[in-house]
Amino acid sequence: MFAKRFLQKAIHHDQHNLPQHGSLTSADLDLQIAIHYGIPSTASILAFDHSQRLLAIATLDGRIKVIGGDNIEGLLISPNQLPYKYLEFLQNQGFLVSITNDNEIQVWNLESRSIASCLQWESNITAFSVISGSHFMYIGDEYGLVSVLKYDADEGKLIQLPYKISSNSLSELAGFPLPNHQPVVGVLPQPCSSGNRQDILKLSYL
Repeated sequence: MFAKRFLQKAIHHDQHNLPQHGSLTSADLDLQIAIHYGIPSTASILAFDHSQRLLAIATLDGRIKVIGGDNIEGLLISPNQLPYKYLEFLQNQGFLVSITNDNEIQVWNLESRSIASCLQWESNITAFSVISGSHFMYIGDEYGLVSVLKYDADEGKLIQLPYKISSNSLSELAGFPLPNHQPVVGVLPQPCSSGNRQDILKLSYL
């Protein structure tokens, strides 16, 4: 399981990166936290992978703590020390998706403990949801637009697909007016949907 390799890789990395006696350089003194035990003090948002039983805890300073069974604990550190506003696993895939306050979408590879792909979103992201059991995700923004993304694990890339839903198009279909550029605040698959294209989403606007 990738969860066990996650812990083994962290221990192996720390043991093999210790400097030999008498060979310290200035680079060796650039200390970084590789393993952290317990719950971070600035924890702000959670995500859970029920298949692998992994809990991810994002902080206000760009760290993500991952905790699981068999004493698994690992720390992911973003190059941007910013709070996260969304955090979700690609369930049972070995990837975690995070969105920072400056609207950067990051896909983390849990086995390598590194960012596999990232994408800077042009507008303010106000809603986010991963389609369960897939690499697809919905992005809702401040202008009332819902877009679809896919993470291609083979290529290691986030791909923006040409599918968009606007508040204006929904207003026309529903037959009642919606204010222009109304932010999307929720994007959820219908719980009883069997995947029909006609009944797949539930959108919430302010």
